[in-house]
Amino acid sequence: MGTIRQNESKYAKAIDEKKREARKIDQQIENLIRSAIAASNKEAGKTTTSASKFLLTPEATLVANNFSANKGKLIWPVEKGIKSQGFGIYNDAVYPGIKHQSNGVVIATDPGSKARAIFEGEVIAILAVPGGNKGVQVKHGNFISTYYNLAELYVKKGDKVNIKDELGTIYTNRSNGQTRLKFYLYQDTDRLNPEEWVYRL
Repeated sequence: MGTIRQNESKYAKAIDEKKREARKIDQQIENLIRSAIAASNKEAGKTTTSASKFLLTPEATLVANNFSANKGKLIWPVEKGIKSQGFGIYNDAVYPGIKHQSNGVVIATDPGSKARAIFEGEVIAILAVPGGNKGVQVKHGNFISTYYNLAELYVKKGDKVNIKDELGTIYTNRSNGQTRLKFYLYQDTDRLNPEEWVYRL
């Protein structure tokens, strides 16, 4: 019994570390969205007190409306894969008493797979978490799709992308051989559940 407890506390420590890492990524995603909103609104010549919503040009409104009209029909951010982790609160696989929060979804795919844009848009930020991997944020009107856990990027900030354009190679973990894309979706600064937007995710 003692060893189970010891293992559990060791496991809990590792889990805390993972949670901290996930929070760091989530924080960076949200900070980048806020600064992109501020920069975009400033460029539009509108300084508003609210840095939580994009002020949309007619063109961006059109993209946002098209994106919104495709709710539930958007393509997967990988050519083929399976959802290995859904959105929201879930129980730990090893110790069901431990709960986790997932702000996006995780898609398992094959080594060498590429992340691809789920819709036309513009690259508004590149994520680089210290000691972690890379990520890309693409703006579709006032919707933002984020592709994280990339080993190599094919795009840079300011690039325009079309649906299915490759954004980067997904990182494969050497120790367990897993290739997983972390995918997040926002409308302005509001978190969305990608499962409700991407076709049969």
